[in-house]
Amino acid sequence: MQYAIINLLNMFYWISYNIFKLISKLFLPYTIIGKENVPEKGGFILASNHLSYLDPLMVGISCDQKISYMARDSLFRNKFFGGLIRLGHAFPVKRNTADIGALREAIRRLKGGEPVLLFPEGSRQAVKGQGKVESGIGFIAIKAGVPLIPVKITGTDKALPPGAKWFKKHSMTLEFGKPIFSSPQDTYEDVARRIMQQIYSI
Repeated sequence: MQYAIINLLNMFYWISYNIFKLISKLFLPYTIIGKENVPEKGGFILASNHLSYLDPLMVGISCDQKISYMARDSLFRNKFFGGLIRLGHAFPVKRNTADIGALREAIRRLKGGEPVLLFPEGSRQAVKGQGKVESGIGFIAIKAGVPLIPVKITGTDKALPPGAKWFKKHSMTLEFGKPIFSSPQDTYEDVARRIMQQIYSI
């Protein structure tokens, strides 16, 4: 029974993946740069800047692996939408708190060989470097012992600006940088700062 449920969840993910990829090709043109820097298997963290609600979807369809997403808990309050994004492999995190449960869940998935997408600045930022970098990404990277892949996104804020109810056609770019490795000697804050520097230097 459990095996059947897992297969059903995987099928839902890849059906959704292909549907959105087709929609993107028709209406949301995007370019991928540096995809060779993304590992082909195993757990790793995709660390990205955050401009738009489109960002998780665009990163997801830019990778060949099934990606897990850490999403703010308020998105799960609506049972239908919350259930939908859970099927899309998202899990909740309480913002502006040390959500130990979410951190443990991210580490569990990474150690299980699943890539996880994180936004170190937490929420959407219209201006480069405007947001405070959360040290949680450093904690997760060190405890899970996985590489971090910096991702720089441009154009999603034009395709789906804050407050917009629907997207409009606009080109986007996703650039994947070279992996960054942390060590137990690093501080969580140093790892978080280093990954953000790499994101914005791509």
